[in-house]
Amino acid sequence: MVALSAAVATAAPIATPAMAAEPTAVAGRAERDVTLMLDWVPNPDHVGLYWAKENGLFAKRGLKVALRAPSDPSAPIRLVGVGKADLAVSYEPELFFAAAKRLPVVAVASIVPQPLNSLIALPDSGISSVADLRGRTVGLSGIPTDAAIFKTMLRYAGLAQDDVRTVTVGFSVLPALLSKKVAAIIAYRNVEAVQLAQEIDGKPVVVPADRAGVPAYDELVLVANANRLRSDPKYAAAVRGAVAALVEGSRAARADPARAVELMGRVTEYKAAFLRVSVPETLRLLAPRSGAALGCVDRARWQRYGDWMLATGLLKARVDAAAIVTDAYLPARCRR
Repeated sequence: MVALSAAVATAAPIATPAMAAEPTAVAGRAERDVTLMLDWVPNPDHVGLYWAKENGLFAKRGLKVALRAPSDPSAPIRLVGVGKADLAVSYEPELFFAAAKRLPVVAVASIVPQPLNSLIALPDSGISSVADLRGRTVGLSGIPTDAAIFKTMLRYAGLAQDDVRTVTVGFSVLPALLSKKVAAIIAYRNVEAVQLAQEIDGKPVVVPADRAGVPAYDELVLVANANRLRSDPKYAAAVRGAVAALVEGSRAARADPARAVELMGRVTEYKAAFLRVSVPETLRLLAPRSGAALGCVDRARWQRYGDWMLATGLLKARVDAAAIVTDAYLPARCRR
């Protein structure tokens, strides 16, 4: 791993030193070890990272990247903030929460640039939109952002909170829906919706959050340590190289879905039938709906989402998006 710094300071806009466009490996020079924590077990969301690792795209940039799954999904962003991991996969809301806790982390690239959270219902439920939930029961994970998303969806559909009953089902959202203990759930359209379709041999109802009143956001992002980016040019160069490899890996995987499915079958424990559907669906979602290039981030869009978090009570004070997301380590075409 790159030399670590455990300093924690108030988040501030990122100042980026001038660097070469992209680091590349030099013959005879040892690769730099980089620890990259995943947000969860290896799954289709990580296809760009695994493509980059398996096809030598990190090594081409002088990096030896270890992809590690966490024992605690909330730990990766903290480990980066205190200097015990170099990079991590995390979620846009977590960057806002981290800023409120003065954890020095910053998103340096988008991994999945579209919301995955969606309202999902069985095709025979009589539910085709959020407005159809009146008098029904919906299963939520218990994660605060999921509750805020659902409340916004209700308000957007003209429903009051007491028009719908909610129950906390933890990570058992799919069993709760299949057993009809709930009429709908909030879950990922590229995971639970695919699993549901295969269980029922049909097409479930799926309403993505950003099509039901929730501001668009980046579901998954690559996170680096903001202090180290300012103080350590070698770390900054490693981050730039990792971002370039991620973008190249995502682009290559999108161009060859069949090979991407085969690759993820080797690195995950998910069933082959699931991967044959979920991986191509995820690859489709790696491209921003805005038409921006892969990996690009949009500070204005982040600010809108952060302001939504404030309005919904997820944040107690406004967070400046410029302090927690930067396009400085992305390819030049992403920068404004």
